[in-house]
Amino acid sequence: MTEFQEEILQNITGYMEKSGGITGGHMERTGRYIGIFMDMLNGENIYHKASLSWDKDSLVRSALLHDLGKISVKDSILYKPGKLTRAEYKEMKTHTLSGLKIIDELSGYSPSDVLLKYAKILIGTHHEWWDGSGYPCGLRGRQIPLQGRIMAIVDVYDALISKRPYKKPFSHDEAVILILQGRGSHFDPLLADLFLAGSKRFKEAGRPDYA
Repeated sequence: MTEFQEEILQNITGYMEKSGGITGGHMERTGRYIGIFMDMLNGENIYHKASLSWDKDSLVRSALLHDLGKISVKDSILYKPGKLTRAEYKEMKTHTLSGLKIIDELSGYSPSDVLLKYAKILIGTHHEWWDGSGYPCGLRGRQIPLQGRIMAIVDVYDALISKRPYKKPFSHDEAVILILQGRGSHFDPLLADLFLAGSKRFKEAGRPDYA
């Protein structure tokens, strides 16, 4: 971890926790889940060649920034206890593009920084769905970078098991069922199967807090 990267993470994640409606627990856990996925990709020889050149530490740490753009979304939307209106949901979806804009500005100071490159992928594609129904670009299948397809699963999993203003936490088993229901629609089928195979590891990584 370079001094530049550490400074970025400390400053931005601290600000996100204070003003962006994002818990540090969620950010840290999604990074741990990505680390598990990377270990499993190698161990199970699934997408092994595609992930062989990845810098594991930088990718895991970049997960801390995946919701960076939420700092631009109104608190009344982030903390709303009920279902969002169509207009509110439209504003919520802008967090991906807002996050990309911030990363582009930071990249001007260090254009070759690998952490920022991974962060840009995760921010821009963790809401893209396998069937093309996601946002912001409506990417489909393997048009979505592999890192983003992994982030999509771990982000949804942690959101499901976490308490939110609009819902109580689901149990781990309930969350696994919901992830598998999205296999082939929301999520890459191979990655959903891999998630199921390693579900005990994800459960352990999600403890002890479900903040």
